[in-house]
Amino acid sequence: MRVPDLLRLAIGNLRENPLRTILCALSVAVGTGALLLIAAIGLLGQEKVSDGLKTLGVSGLTVYLEDHGAGNPLSSELADRMEQAVAEIDSVMPIKAKSGSVWAGHASTDVLFLGADERLGEVMQLELVAGTLLSAQQADYAKPVAVVGDELARALYGRDNIVGRSIRVRLDGQDQYFTVCGVVKEQTSAFGSLAASFAPHLVYIPYSCLATAQDNADQVFVQCAAQADLSSVSDRISRYLTGYGQVDGTVRVQNMSGMVDTVKRLTNLGVVLFAVVGAITLCVALIGVLCSMLAAAYEKTGEIGILLALGAQTRDIRRIFLLQSALLCALGGLCGMGVVLAVLFSTIALLPDWRMMAGLFALCLCCGIAAGLLPAVRAARLDPIEAMRK
Repeated sequence: MRVPDLLRLAIGNLRENPLRTILCALSVAVGTGALLLIAAIGLLGQEKVSDGLKTLGVSGLTVYLEDHGAGNPLSSELADRMEQAVAEIDSVMPIKAKSGSVWAGHASTDVLFLGADERLGEVMQLELVAGTLLSAQQADYAKPVAVVGDELARALYGRDNIVGRSIRVRLDGQDQYFTVCGVVKEQTSAFGSLAASFAPHLVYIPYSCLATAQDNADQVFVQCAAQADLSSVSDRISRYLTGYGQVDGTVRVQNMSGMVDTVKRLTNLGVVLFAVVGAITLCVALIGVLCSMLAAAYEKTGEIGILLALGAQTRDIRRIFLLQSALLCALGGLCGMGVVLAVLFSTIALLPDWRMMAGLFALCLCCGIAAGLLPAVRAARLDPIEAMRK
């Protein structure tokens, strides 16, 4: 039989029971759509997390204390001495964090204040939008200046460049006015709009506005030399702080690049797990297609016998059922991918790579052929005389 004849018979078989065809195609559409959605969002999430970690931008090491007792605190002064003692350190920056709120007119929002100094640009990779970062004079003399994110600037004043504007800061229950000296790209926006909606806005102010040089810092960010062995530097920092620094507590030195790799591995694991769930959904749909094709082969036993009696070859019977199964899965796959593409484009303006969609469509066809293989073989093995009696 010619291919057009086989195709016409396969389509005719699908049309004879439209409800079963629609239900089977719908199950394949759900499985295919789930796979495409998981793959697209998973890859987008990987990209956002990777870019976000780079934008958060702490390179090198982070030092902090656990179980701090009555000994010396991890202070700004101690961090400066540590920088001089460990040759592989390019710069250090103590960080003090406090939650609070900022006001501009009737607009207000909760923020996280980070006390930093003039080394802010060296240690953290901030993209400057307008103005300048903190200067040494501002940091040393506790000048009431602030560096804010562009999204916070838009929330307060409706535009990005608010350099020179005043904001009312509420810290520890007290209000004071700060002048905006710089606007940077909001770091949380690198993780996407969903993450940014939950993450607090960051406001950088002079460290001395939050703590004295002798107060305990929450963390110390360490920028190492380009060729430095981070593991060796970590050991030297720990020995210095526990020995010469006389800090009381457990010194923790964390490799930020290692944290980035860990987050990436966890993200990859999440994508794999969700992909497995999508694959299981597609497999369940294919089992439904297999059962449907077996039922169709049983219902068509008499017609198969007539075709064989009229001279049709067994390979023609196999091709009819394989085509029928492949068409069913192709229809479901196209519908599922079409719906997911429309949702992705309308919500987050994302279009998956065409190679991903082509590969998923090819997978649907292959699975359809696999699901129709058993019914096709069974139908082709029927004895024409016995088949016509049924």
